[in-house]
Amino acid sequence: MNQPMPDFKWNELDFLEFFPVAPILEDYYAASYNYEAERNGLRLLFTVWEMESVIQASLFRLSSEKALSTWAAYVRGEVRLIDDDRGRYLEFEDCIVAPNRFWYLEAGDVFDKTRFPFSVTITVTIDPDFHIAFVNYESRT
Repeated sequence: MNQPMPDFKWNELDFLEFFPVAPILEDYYAASYNYEAERNGLRLLFTVWEMESVIQASLFRLSSEKALSTWAAYVRGEVRLIDDDRGRYLEFEDCIVAPNRFWYLEAGDVFDKTRFPFSVTITVTIDPDFHIAFVNYESRT
């Protein structure tokens, strides 16, 4: 990338309120916050790399260390905790979904909206069950 990655627009306290346990902070190469939740035999590992504006979600069976699904997203917009009549969820605005955190090395500047004009809003719900939705960002603006 030619320019620095934009700041991750979040309120850390929203994540502490949303996830049932405090994050594990890993401080190698780039600091990451790892949040976990367990529901109905499944474990969600949700990681935030604040300095890179990247999130990653991995879903596991409790009985296995191999992920059922893993994806990453570059968050170009804001992150909000929504708690109203629509439900309680985290909303990640204007995201580029990718197979992994380092995908930008081959794809180019994912924060360049002329190069990557289409994006999604991602919603993550953990109560009563896990639910992750990808919504067309343009339809929300």
